Amino acid sequence: MRLGAGSGGERKAAANLGMRHGDWYLQAGWSWLDADGFPLPDGFIDYKANPTDTGDARENAYRSDRRASIKIGYAPSERSEFAIGYVKQDGEKGNPVYTGRAGSGIRYWRWPWWVKESLYFIGNLGLGESSSLKLRAYEDRYGNGLEAYSDGTYATQLNTTSFPSVYEDKTRGVSVALSTQAIANHDLQLALHHKDDRHRDTNPKSPTKDYRDVTTSLALEDSITLGDRYGLRLGASHEQRDAREVYFWPVGKTSANNALVELQRDVSEHGQLYASISRRTRFPTIKDRYSARMGRALPNPDLKPETARHLALGWRGQPWDGAQAEAALFHARIDDLIEDALVAPDQCGGSWCDQARNIGSAHSRGVELSLQQALGERGQLGVAWPLLDRDNLADRSQQLTNSPRQRLFAHGQWALSSRWLATASVEAEQGRIVAYRGPGSQGGFLRLGGYAVFGAKLVWSPRDGLDIEAGGRNLGDKWYELAKGYPMPGRTWFLNVSYGF
Repeated sequence: MRLGAGSGGERKAAANLGMRHGDWYLQAGWSWLDADGFPLPDGFIDYKANPTDTGDARENAYRSDRRASIKIGYAPSERSEFAIGYVKQDGEKGNPVYTGRAGSGIRYWRWPWWVKESLYFIGNLGLGESSSLKLRAYEDRYGNGLEAYSDGTYATQLNTTSFPSVYEDKTRGVSVALSTQAIANHDLQLALHHKDDRHRDTNPKSPTKDYRDVTTSLALEDSITLGDRYGLRLGASHEQRDAREVYFWPVGKTSANNALVELQRDVSEHGQLYASISRRTRFPTIKDRYSARMGRALPNPDLKPETARHLALGWRGQPWDGAQAEAALFHARIDDLIEDALVAPDQCGGSWCDQARNIGSAHSRGVELSLQQALGERGQLGVAWPLLDRDNLADRSQQLTNSPRQRLFAHGQWALSSRWLATASVEAEQGRIVAYRGPGSQGGFLRLGGYAVFGAKLVWSPRDGLDIEAGGRNLGDKWYELAKGYPMPGRTWFLNVSYGF
């Protein structure tokens, strides 16, 4: 059981229950969250000609969320289990308004309802002493309603060919995975996946738009032990995407083959070197290809899959007592890279918009470092630092967007006593470029400022099973953005109480 409150009028509660009788078990959960908004950071300014965010809290940032779940399972043995689960989640939310200097693209949106339901089956079956079979089947249903208004008073609702909008999505899928170690020094995995995605877009003044994608995948992987020190992992897969129903545009299909080779070598009792080469494919989604994003984008039905060839070299292990570390170098060449490009107003009904495009080839290279360090029996430190360098080989004047050049995440905790625990964290990034057409842009792009935000939490456990925690996020009240004109929350506080029995 859990109760909590926080800045921005946040209130939340959750409860989980589990029971077992013989080989049968039951799990159930419920949660609720309601918030009025979030605090704006120190020094924030809304630059619009008609500003909406002039106070201390973000306007139209309310949100409400309710979730309930149940799972019934049967586990007749350690290697066999069968379960059926159901999850329902619904809520409503506002869409905070753009606050930057661009004079177009300002939208006053609200989602008065959204709902998601999931029904799933999980089956794990032991086959003899060295093989097993995993079965998965699921159906997800998702729907939402979107309303648009003329201004920040939200008094006049728009009734156009785009608004109000209702989405209805349904996904059905099944997967079968066979694993066997029957052959000496081999761990074989064979998997088959099938997924059927359907999307419907309705509006009172527009035709109903239906879309359907069917995706199938067959994958094989073998992990081979080569003597005492070496290991080899081989993998291959074939995927196919079939667009069986499309509004207005023609249907079609595409396919791809992927592969992986990884060699590992144990260099000591506590460390391993590895090198890998792989080819991977990313299919564009229904949204990528066909969505006009409520007038913010142009569809691109001819969008091709994105393919990448990856090289990686790394080490993972225990460099000294109490530590776990990993260091990796990587390089990738990506062909038919999918990026959002800005489209001129004369092609977008009078205002700038986006379109997902295959912009050509690109290079991505970098390093990833991570370390987890135990501080005796009372403390722990952790740090992760990825560095990424990307080049657009097709057109160096077109920047690659939405990926920071470097990020840092560090955390630590220290047990002050058997009843008190203190934690702290820092998250920082630098070098994020976004597509932007407004004051300060360079060729339709803008480099956002870097940032570092700090958090801390103190946990008191007055008795077994009872935890009371209080803390804050963005303690320096830093004004930072991940998308131009959309500030992230300023300094926030929270108080949570949890009890388990």
